Amino acid sequence: MSPRTEPTDEQLAAVIATRENSESQWQAAQQQFEVLYARHSGKLLAFLAGRVRRSDVDDVHQAVWERVWQHLPGRFSGGNFRAWLHQIARNYIIDRSRRRTTDQLEDEARFDDPRTTRPDEALVESERMQALEGCLRKLDELSATLVRARLGGEDYDTLCERLDLASARAHKLFHQAKVQLSNCVKRALE
Repeated sequence: MSPRTEPTDEQLAAVIATRENSESQWQAAQQQFEVLYARHSGKLLAFLAGRVRRSDVDDVHQAVWERVWQHLPGRFSGGNFRAWLHQIARNYIIDRSRRRTTDQLEDEARFDDPRTTRPDEALVESERMQALEGCLRKLDELSATLVRARLGGEDYDTLCERLDLASARAHKLFHQAKVQLSNCVKRALE
């Protein structure tokens, strides 16, 4: 009897790339993505820890995995998945640092005055918040608690202890919840 071999990163990526074809392929893609995440998230966290502030590592980690999910079907053409993943991380860190500098300059030059907010902007923001609340209600209780706590500024260590969750599980659940919320809000606003 031959030992069962694990699928390669390329094989996992090929399954993920077909996710739009059917509901069963969507579910298979999510499962294969979890395998990729489990396989590479530890090394990616270590990579990020040396490049961004400690308080930002988790957020950057999640953003990188969101980009991987978004771009994997069209942009990963095989080869070394870890190198591709780390390239996405490097690019995100660079983009983020540029955006931060621009945002800081804009914040210094502009003072928010509620009287200057256009009514249509306020309406759009209100619709977004309503859509987000509706989508949060669709999440399972643990995921919703995790998202609300992270949005409230609670760090993963405290959150994991309070919810009795392993750190890797909390990161995975939060990532999945963010993807679900993003897709749900997009659908709600279409």
